[in-house]
Amino acid sequence: MKAKMFLSGMALLVAMAPLAAMAEEGPAFLRKHETNSEDHQAIEKLLATYTASVTNSDQAAFEALLIDDQVPFSSTDEIVGRGGDAQAVVTRNYPHFRKSVFQSGLHCTQHFYNVHIDQDGPLAQVSLDFVTQETRSARGTYGWKTLQLVKVQGHWKIASELYTARSLPG
Repeated sequence: MKAKMFLSGMALLVAMAPLAAMAEEGPAFLRKHETNSEDHQAIEKLLATYTASVTNSDQAAFEALLIDDQVPFSSTDEIVGRGGDAQAVVTRNYPHFRKSVFQSGLHCTQHFYNVHIDQDGPLAQVSLDFVTQETRSARGTYGWKTLQLVKVQGHWKIASELYTARSLPG
């Protein structure tokens, strides 16, 4: 019985070894990302412009934040809601967002919460929670999004945006 328990315990340790290796921090040089306060402030300004442009229905200001209008820009529902067919997945859905936010006639407010910015030189990732509400009906969505940013010619631009979206409670 003890031998069986010992072997089971050893098997568990062997099975968990890859997980322990993934949890390691790695060499110290990996934790030294190139970042500075000016870039952090510029990224925060990009996020403020993002929410202001949605709130003010300013399509031009919003599109100035994008590298181009073909960036991957999609809700997870638009990706996984297609039946799971990997060949049919489309992530370049910015035209859908443009139509619903800027060209529908609906006015929305958007707020970001729990903003986390990670940066290494000209590449940054922003993770945040959001709430978007129609101003007239107070209906809307909330969720979590990740933005990939690239610093192009001294300006931070959105290279991709993926997000979850759920209907607001109530």
